Amino acid sequence: MTRILLPLAIVAAIFFGPMFSETTSGSATGDSTTLRSGEYFIGEAVECLRKLQLPIGEDCASEGQLNGSTVVGDVISWAALISVAAAALGVAGLLPFIGRLTSMVTVVAGLATLGAMGYFALSMMGTPEGLPGVQWGAYLAAAFGMLTLISGLAGLRGR
Repeated sequence: MTRILLPLAIVAAIFFGPMFSETTSGSATGDSTTLRSGEYFIGEAVECLRKLQLPIGEDCASEGQLNGSTVVGDVISWAALISVAAAALGVAGLLPFIGRLTSMVTVVAGLATLGAMGYFALSMMGTPEGLPGVQWGAYLAAAFGMLTLISGLAGLRGR
């Protein structure tokens, strides 16, 4: 059951949790800090999944930019997509003969999430906000990624 819930928790933490803060300055408003949730990166991919369309291609590409590039959004979108696939396969993994395959995909989902959050943190180092701009949603997604990895490894052992 944890191989179903943890990958879904990854997607929820990425989508709803604040990922970073950015400071904007305007002539009328002055400096203001805006919290950006993960929807900024994976909103288009989630919309494609809602339409029952595979989130691949220009229609579902991330428009969220960090350091003037959409690569971070693409990496986080792929990690979320792998997590959704792991959760979907986890439902089929309740059958006894598919259990090990589910564990392998769960391990991949955990590694993809940890890699995506690591790349996100490295990319944040190049912004004016730096690492202090990383918010709790990114840390929560990384923690769920680690728990997912541990759950998948335990499932490979037969637990």
